[in-house]
Amino acid sequence: MKKNIFKTALLSLTFGALLITSCKKDDDKTTTNTTPALKSIYEIAKSDTSFSILVAAIDKTGLKETLTNAGTYTVFAPNNAAFRKEDFSVEIINAMTNPDQILELKNALLYHVLGSKVKSTEVPNAYVGTLYLVNGNGVSLRTANNPVKLNNESNVVAADIAASNGIIHVIDMPLSPQSVVDIAANNSAFTSLVAALGKAELVSTLEESASITVFAPTNDAFDAISFKLADFTKEQLTPILTSHVLGSQVRSSQIKNGDMVTTLNTNTKLTFNTSAGVKFSGGNVSDVSVTTADIQATNGVVHVINKVVLPN
Repeated sequence: MKKNIFKTALLSLTFGALLITSCKKDDDKTTTNTTPALKSIYEIAKSDTSFSILVAAIDKTGLKETLTNAGTYTVFAPNNAAFRKEDFSVEIINAMTNPDQILELKNALLYHVLGSKVKSTEVPNAYVGTLYLVNGNGVSLRTANNPVKLNNESNVVAADIAASNGIIHVIDMPLSPQSVVDIAANNSAFTSLVAALGKAELVSTLEESASITVFAPTNDAFDAISFKLADFTKEQLTPILTSHVLGSQVRSSQIKNGDMVTTLNTNTKLTFNTSAGVKFSGGNVSDVSVTTADIQATNGVVHVINKVVLPN
């Protein structure tokens, strides 16, 4: 799904108080304040014409019931402006008949939804799992606070709209589910890794892989070996970078103490130690630590590491 740019969408709920006065006796009066029941997330979107394209997408993908029924969801909700900038409309959605296309749209919508209620003041600086599931795991959304930012590009422009089944935050750009390459590209801690992948012409290889594991060294890890991209050719970079990739998805919970796995560079094997966190040795380096585990992508999982694996 294309990344889109949204104009500010403001959604507001107005709650009034109903004054009921009854006379029991001449001087005995009782006043009761009653607050109308909150609408569901779907009902709020449905009642606001600035979300008509979003509502059409919800209807087309069968998510109306999910966003109407009881729950504790957080929805990062784009409005019509961005869809229209991408020539996306209610008519285009309604004309969709291809099951694969509809599933892609559904997954994109689920990527905008968290399974718990998170107020704007509670948004963490972290990767959080969404309702878009890959291999049973929620595809990760990178969130930041003060101000709230998503995947380092989408901003919350109207926050904390209360619903009966959760909360809505309006965003200025729709969210695109992230591949392993997208996760690195959208995080400034991986600029050295991304540059190296580009020079080695491995970006498309990783993006097109169906299920992989990437142990991603940070910029600090590259700095520790005095890495300069200009000093390496494509042929020199390829065995280094492929030593950080496994050919299947392996989450941290699946790694056992003493496990040995072969990387895409078949000459490099990684041996794991899980006695205190997840660590491994491989090539000519040892005691490599996984500092952030299980960042779920659409085509695999990313584990952040603190050292660069250099083949023997």
